[in-house]
Order: sequence, then structure tokens, then C-alpha cells
Amino acid sequence: MGRTLSTQTYAFRLFAALALVQPPLIPARCLHRNAVPQAAEASNNSAPTLGPEKGWLIIHGGGTVSGEIKKRFVALAGGSDANFVLIPTAMSEEEITAGGFYRGQGSGWAKSMGINHVTMLHARDKARANSEYFIDTLRKASGVWIMGGRQWRLADAYLDTAVEREIKELLARGGVVGGGSAGATIQGSYLVRGDPKSNEIMMSPGHERGFGLLSNSAIDQHVNTREREHDLVKVIEKHPELLGFGINEGAAMVVHGDALEVIGGQVAIYDGKEHDGALYHFLSPEQTFNLKTRVGEHVAESRPASTSSVATGKTQDGKKNMYPLTLTVISAQRFTGQGGTKTSGAGLLASKDDPNAAPEHIIIECDTGVFSRAGNNIYPARISKPHQLKIAAREIGSDKVHESTCKY
Repeated sequence: MGRTLSTQTYAFRLFAALALVQPPLIPARCLHRNAVPQAAEASNNSAPTLGPEKGWLIIHGGGTVSGEIKKRFVALAGGSDANFVLIPTAMSEEEITAGGFYRGQGSGWAKSMGINHVTMLHARDKARANSEYFIDTLRKASGVWIMGGRQWRLADAYLDTAVEREIKELLARGGVVGGGSAGATIQGSYLVRGDPKSNEIMMSPGHERGFGLLSNSAIDQHVNTREREHDLVKVIEKHPELLGFGINEGAAMVVHGDALEVIGGQVAIYDGKEHDGALYHFLSPEQTFNLKTRVGEHVAESRPASTSSVATGKTQDGKKNMYPLTLTVISAQRFTGQGGTKTSGAGLLASKDDPNAAPEHIIIECDTGVFSRAGNNIYPARISKPHQLKIAAREIGSDKVHESTCKY
């Protein structure tokens, strides 16, 4: 296929780092090595809760990371041959040793994720966190995963260091940062359960600041298995400028800009309002949430039409179509506007005629809602004009096939 993606389109500018199997190294902005910007601290009631403009966050509630979440993380970083960084610092030294991280330097984790290149970064002091090795490694990476443990260890080691700065620069290049348990909480701006003495203390002066990757937020995890449903209520009462997220074990939030998608389980939202008698409400798997409006969105999506059903079929206008390509949607952020449901995301464009050809990673803007869940995410496709696809989908609950447009 071998096409060059246009750098002039909005979609490519927004998601440029995801457009290649291994994203190119984009130099970080010229900052003094020690000039580390402070994490955003929510202090203005009008300040929105937002994720990175170009990059992606995968915020996991702890426990087992499902195959769907692993695939999403790897795909958003650019594929299995991209450069990844693993940070196990939230664990104790005993836990790191027992888990084989010192011995394998993250190779076991890399195998479980299906990736080929990983560098483990671990520090207990800011001098090491500011080292040239840490800086260079993060500048070459497009994906970072932060392991679970105790979030205060991450804050003590990396706040106001080059690690915090370079993680934010990675997101500004369009990369992805993921993490579970403590690795989820540190992504918020307000650090809950940061007390070194106990993980039962929600607000601990001196340990209340996270990386702020998701601005004006407080993130809790293991909510269902540890009966933590009510724990964020007091935090939001004291800090009403924050939006709280309580993630069930095994669930994850995928965040990009003002769009949030839930996968693998439920996520509780704490917005200071009452919902059916409770001061929180739950989002379900595959539901999206608009961070600006703070409204959950249930969208009517189109399911992929099978290749056989559309190979000789007709669209609504009666025209015969041929679909020599398949579009596998690997990430989908859906939103609803005056023109109906639309989707922004990433996908793999492959030829059906040449199964040995490597698929092309593309960034998509579709005029319909599409799925990214395995089993419902492969769409017959054809190129209708430069940087534009037509995909075949059937309406939910119907055998009627229609065509939708995806720009890439």
C-alpha cells in the first residue's frame, strides 16, 4: 500500500505519533535539564478535567490486565516494535526482586504484553531520575507503563524531575502512558491514598500531588474488590474543583482530550452531585464520557458487515461495491453532535488480496460510530479518494448494509 499520510489534515496533526508502526523520535522542546514544570494543581472551579491533547492515557483499576487492554496500549504506542518503558518504582525493593524485575529488566512483562523492546527505569532518588540515561530513554519511547504498588513512592522519586517532564513530553508527541493501581492514581492531579503509613488514608498533607496527566482529577482503584465506593466522596467535598474517578479492578479508562472510554468493567464518577441517592454514578463498559460536559454518552453504533455479506451486495443507493481492504479499528473515541455520531481513533488498514503484506497504521475520523472491541472491529473497506475510505457496516438489529466515510 505504501501511501504517505498527509501532515496537513487535522486528524494527522492530532494523532501523528500513532500513524507509524514505530513512531519517529520527535525531539522534546528545548528545556533546561532541571527546568521541570509543576504538575497542574486544581484550584479553579472553572478549570476543566482534561486528558492530553495529542497523546493517550490508559488508567487501569488494578488486578489482571485483560488482553483487550494490552492490545489497546501496544497499538496506541505504535505496535509491538515500538520502544516501551516500564516503571516498577511503586513496588518495594523486595517486591521488585521477587517479581524478577531486576533479573529480567522487564523482559517478562514485555513478553506478557507482546512487545519486543522495553527498558526498565527505576529510581529512589531524584538525582538518578534526572540522569541522562533516564532522559534519553524516555525521549526514544512512545509508550510508558507504570506498575502498581504504593503511589507515594512514585511521587517521592519522580515529582519535579526529568521523568515527570519527559512523560508529559511523550504525551505531547502523541504517545501513550498506562498504569494500574498506584500507576493509575499517579496520573491524576490530586494524589489519594498517598500516606506512606497507610493506604487507607485518602488525604495526606505532603503527599497530595500526582503527575496531573489527567488534569483536575482524583483517581482511586480496586474500588469493587476493596469496597471503596464511598471513599472519594470526602475528597470531592473538600476539593470540589476536582472530578473523581473510582475504577473497578480489571476495568480501565482510555482518555484522550475531553473523551473518555470505559473498557473491561465499571468506573464510578464523583462530580459532587447526587445521582439516585448516591454521590456518584457508574459508567459501564464501552460507554463514553465527555469530560467537558461531564455527561455519559450512549451512542447507537454500527456493527461491521461481514466480508461475505457485502462482497456482492449493494449500499443504500443501489451501487455495487467491492471491498479489497479491511479496516481493523484498534481505538475508538465516539462523540455525538448535530450531525450524529462520529468517531476519532486509530486502525490497521490491510489488503485482503495480499495477506502477507504488513498492515498500515492509520488515524481515522469516521462519520459514524464504530467498534474497537475484538470480534466487532473489522470493517470491509475501500479507498474512495486520497486519504478517504468507505467502510461497510450494518445497522444494529438489522441486515441492512450501508457505507460510511472515514478520513485518514
